[in-house]
Amino acid sequence: MISRFPDLTFFIDAGGRYSHSKEVPIVFAGLAVETRHVNEIRDSLLTAANSPLCKWSNGKETKECARVIFRLLCKRQLIGVVRIVWKNTPEWDAYFVEGQRLYQIAIRKAQRSVSFAKPMATFKLHQLGILCGDLIGFFADRNRRRIPHKDSPIQPFAVTAVFDSDIHGEANQQVFKAVFDRVDPELKRTHAHFRICPRIKAEIKTEQEEPLLLLADYLAGYHYSRVAYKAQQQNDWMDLLTAVRRMVEKIPVGCQRLKEIQFREKYFIGPKTFDDLS
Repeated sequence: MISRFPDLTFFIDAGGRYSHSKEVPIVFAGLAVETRHVNEIRDSLLTAANSPLCKWSNGKETKECARVIFRLLCKRQLIGVVRIVWKNTPEWDAYFVEGQRLYQIAIRKAQRSVSFAKPMATFKLHQLGILCGDLIGFFADRNRRRIPHKDSPIQPFAVTAVFDSDIHGEANQQVFKAVFDRVDPELKRTHAHFRICPRIKAEIKTEQEEPLLLLADYLAGYHYSRVAYKAQQQNDWMDLLTAVRRMVEKIPVGCQRLKEIQFREKYFIGPKTFDDLS
């Protein structure tokens, strides 16, 4: 009997500020959940919370929310990927310069606001796309028994990628969703290696609309705080980090993939991308 690869839902968020500053990293985190289990896991999260849930940035006010979230990650053994991106490289400076140059071209061509073309906006889109690819690959690698056999037809499956609403503005959100609607040609390696073909649909929501985004928010926030403040013996986050560290360490090693990288990428948008913008 041929196993069917399941439809997946991703919950994705970031920790840190989107800026050219090179002193601290940006951290991207995502969880992959079988879509058929999403409602059940959401109910478990809301049932376990004895008080209103809050974001990691407000977690210093109530450690109980952090405990609830990391206990759920441990208990459910959810598949997750964390990317810590350090920007203290010459490539980061070059990326930003080229992005700013193309953004100025876009403004002149369009004669209107094109904030989706700003370097930080394209950087965010690029990194979130990479994270989606990592989640698909990691989930597939952890569930090889459910991958079609090498001689089987390539199997399509649905991916609902839920992103935090820090993608601001209707125009930016429309562009963001349109890019993910067209991402399939970039996933040829997934087709060949795993015999699966993801069909990705992007959604942008708040934590109030989708509480499971808090799982990614806390995962990104924890790792950002851990690396950004590690050189400081005393800081505002030490109590919260200490309180949750034991629970984070209990997450089974095979369920989480942590990547810490120095930014080495070239600007991924071609120099003539905005020539026809009007």
